[in-house]
Amino acid sequence: MSELDLFNAAIKLTGDQRSAFLAAACGPDAALRKQVDNLLRAHDDSGGLLPRHTNRDLEATQAITTQAQPGTMIAGRYKLLETIGEGGMGTVWVAEQSQPVKRKVALKLIKAGMDSKSVLARFEAERQALAVMDHPNIAKVLDGGITESGRPYFVMEYVKGVPITEYCNATRMSVPERLQLFAQVCQAVQHAHQKGIIHRDLKPSNILVAPYDDKPVPKVIDFGLAKAINQSLTEKTLHTAHDMVLGTPLYMSPEQAQLNNIDVDTRSDIYSLGVLLYELLTGTTPLEKQRFKEAAWDEVRRIIREEEPPRPSLRLSSAQTLPSLAAGRHTEPAQLTKLVRGELDWIVMKALDKDRARRYETANGFAADVNRYLAGEPVLAAPPSANYRIRKFAQKNRTALTTVAAIALLFVTGTAVSVWQAVRATNASIAADKSAQEARANEVKAIAERDLKGQALVAEMAARKQAREALNTMTDDVIETVFSQQPTLDETQKAFLRKVMAFYESFATQSRTSEESRFLAADGKVRVAKILTVLGERPEAMALYRGAIPELRKLTSESPTNAAYMYLLATCQSTYGYYLMDSGDRPAAEPELRDALALLETLCKNYPDNATYQAAMAKTLRDHTILLNGLRRFDDAEQPARRSLKIWERLTAEFPENINYLASLAQSHNQLYLVLEYQGKTQEAYTV
Repeated sequence: MSELDLFNAAIKLTGDQRSAFLAAACGPDAALRKQVDNLLRAHDDSGGLLPRHTNRDLEATQAITTQAQPGTMIAGRYKLLETIGEGGMGTVWVAEQSQPVKRKVALKLIKAGMDSKSVLARFEAERQALAVMDHPNIAKVLDGGITESGRPYFVMEYVKGVPITEYCNATRMSVPERLQLFAQVCQAVQHAHQKGIIHRDLKPSNILVAPYDDKPVPKVIDFGLAKAINQSLTEKTLHTAHDMVLGTPLYMSPEQAQLNNIDVDTRSDIYSLGVLLYELLTGTTPLEKQRFKEAAWDEVRRIIREEEPPRPSLRLSSAQTLPSLAAGRHTEPAQLTKLVRGELDWIVMKALDKDRARRYETANGFAADVNRYLAGEPVLAAPPSANYRIRKFAQKNRTALTTVAAIALLFVTGTAVSVWQAVRATNASIAADKSAQEARANEVKAIAERDLKGQALVAEMAARKQAREALNTMTDDVIETVFSQQPTLDETQKAFLRKVMAFYESFATQSRTSEESRFLAADGKVRVAKILTVLGERPEAMALYRGAIPELRKLTSESPTNAAYMYLLATCQSTYGYYLMDSGDRPAAEPELRDALALLETLCKNYPDNATYQAAMAKTLRDHTILLNGLRRFDDAEQPARRSLKIWERLTAEFPENINYLASLAQSHNQLYLVLEYQGKTQEAYTV
């Protein structure tokens, strides 16, 4: 059988079956076995999704071994020793550098037969991407050039390590140790993102771990699929064809699985990091490898885009290999499942959300949540459970909670006593008046009844106001802080939201006989819209925002000094404008955002110490910057970008513990960086 026949037969087999087949088929012919192994390795590296090879592929692979052999000299100073890896476009060698210093290096050499313009451009992009980065957890580029035969190469730091999953398993690292190692990887990816580089192929084989001073240190390698976010990495043409998908399917984000994947951003790497963390915890990837090997390519893309993987704890609890997995993590089977269930489930599933807007916005944000878990603090990925947040808060604030509880008890007790005394006094007064003349008694009784009804009405109104304010606070916390970060909502959570929504709908449809009732109705619409957004019903939410805007405009014009009316209108228009922009209607979004900014300008001027108004202003300025960038009005975008950044800097200095402010500050830095890059102010952008 030929090499091609052997390859096409062997890819149908796995593990020991494949080895036994090749041993029998190739016999003592080591060269034949190596040729087939090269083809199989390239096929396996792609996640099993490369098509059956042709004779042209075989010839290209054969050319590798004939043109580059151990002992070959590259550029007169690099002696090739042995191959240590092959990717889709290049072969990585261990090489011995002879000058100006003697050392072992990793040399990546482009494959023969892979020298098309697009591949050469992408290879050069990898070299440039690595060159602009300087991080202890990213392999450094040392040199690069073109061989005498015209094959590009570059030289990088030789990392004598193994894939991160293999290292963790071989050293039997515990879950906390794995998390600490993973956080370092996130920091390396964050550095790349800050330099404007998306990796797009993060997977265990591209994250090698080696001990340095007896401590495991991960190194991210192989930026061969890196995409320049803000800079041109090469003068050669570098693009992704409309019918081409780059990356390794098992670790690929849903947006990468689109045929036209030009809209891939840093959150694609967040998804891949989520897959990596899933594998570190469970020993397998979220989506099953076997299904990927058996399914057609279109079906694989559908699975990536649409199917939700099971939570890590659920995957562990149903795994037949749970005892060995637990032993490899220094724990018991039941304890491992319990350890992963809850917070680690939430963290992983947030990173794996199909909707990238609901993932962690930055790799640092991902790492920060992992570190919160390790420190025993509440994680931002927590699901909508009031009990969870109360429990975590109580663990750190027992004294404060005791004081608050005592005050609340006194307040409730005092209120009850006051009401009881008032009722008692009124009843006594009525009883005493019964001894007077009948006419006078009737008159007093009528007055007393009227007063009691009035008191009851006032008490009822006050109670309803207190109840609504309490529900508003609870709803804002649950929806904006918890539900919005939940990957998916279960039926119980959806039912809860619909009950809350029904309450606000009653306000939205109530009689508008007074100014206050009109405001409550408009506020009810906005809150229903927020809930619909969380439920994934954005078109219905947009309709409610659109309907609330004219009502709030009328209220604001009638009471121009009412800050509550003005703030609700501003946030309503800001949110509606963002949704218009996100749906592609940028021209319609701009007037909404401009009107919101005008209102917020007034509020911030009148209430300069109100952090809520300042944060809303900064957020809307950031959204306006994104809109202007989308309209390619880069010069106009610089001023709002700088203003937003200045506000977030002030707020984070004033409230250093506010994680949301810190995250927003990082986003604003990135926005200004983008604006300056778009304007061609590269040097200035690097100082942001």
